[in-house]
Amino acid sequence: MEPMYIYATPTQVKQELAYKEAQHKLAETAKQNKTCTSCKNKNEQPKSKMSVVYTLLIGIFMLAGLTAQAQTSQQKSIKYKSISPATDHYKIISIGNPIAKGGELESIVFPEKEFRRGAYLKMRTVYLDMPVNTFKIKPYPANSSEQTRQELDFLLELQQKRTAADAALTDTMAIVYYDPYTVNPNEADYSRNVNSLFYVGRNLGPWFTPQQLPVTSRVLQNVIQDATFYFFSLKAQFNRARPYHLEPALQNLEAPGHASYPSGHSSASHVHAYLLSHLLPAYKDAFLANAYDMAFSREIRGVHYPSDSEAGREFAEQFVTQLLKNKKFKADLEAMKAEIHKAMAANKLSSVN
Repeated sequence: MEPMYIYATPTQVKQELAYKEAQHKLAETAKQNKTCTSCKNKNEQPKSKMSVVYTLLIGIFMLAGLTAQAQTSQQKSIKYKSISPATDHYKIISIGNPIAKGGELESIVFPEKEFRRGAYLKMRTVYLDMPVNTFKIKPYPANSSEQTRQELDFLLELQQKRTAADAALTDTMAIVYYDPYTVNPNEADYSRNVNSLFYVGRNLGPWFTPQQLPVTSRVLQNVIQDATFYFFSLKAQFNRARPYHLEPALQNLEAPGHASYPSGHSSASHVHAYLLSHLLPAYKDAFLANAYDMAFSREIRGVHYPSDSEAGREFAEQFVTQLLKNKKFKADLEAMKAEIHKAMAANKLSSVN
């Protein structure tokens, strides 16, 4: 039986089969062309060439159709439109073959001595109590695979495009994260920490702050504590090397002390986006745009592959789905919802669809 990834999605299976079928057709076409070269009937060769051209055109049109149906990365972005691709780069890159080609690259993982967030793996959760493998994110593409090479080339291209202003903007976004162990208001990092919980929803207005929404702040702290336990557990299980571990030409702007897959910034920001979208669906596009920009900023910095960002989004979607089934969380969510709607009414904002 052909080797397949555990938890491979139907789409991945189709892509893998389509890739193998395309490879088979190319091999058959090459064989036919070789036969026609020694064939006495000269009219058959142009026909074979036309067949190849026709096949290529069909592939181009199919790719164009895929691109046309999806929202482009530029359309998803607010802050990074000038550097975001004019395609949905996550979908385009995911078409690449994720299977290992072999070689020394396959032995490279995140260095154990550099892992600095072990405490997160022992953290108690507030709402969810379920096995880590409840969250079915697919394994990352192999280090030596075609897809990983495409991802690394994409990051090198971003490196060439990023300006000093782009890099400076990613600096401000790199410090937007919540540490569940920084909970004392007297700690120097407390303000940055708790305000990070309100970043994705900041477009709602200056009233969307932990100071004005203490119930919302408490619930979000609990939510991201749970999420952090699960996505860090996944990071430890997959133990994916960072892009700069595989590609020496990458000039990464930081060196995070934990494994690459899934992206923590993408995971947390998309948890916020999906949760806030559940409460305020009229603002969904803005929330998802902020989450996209947060995830993409990590790619610009050279510290995450695009597939890390996508895995973070997929985790967040599953995580929020599980949260919405939890009785304790649903009670807290109602309190959070009431507080937000009261604040919106006071600021004369609509909370309806």
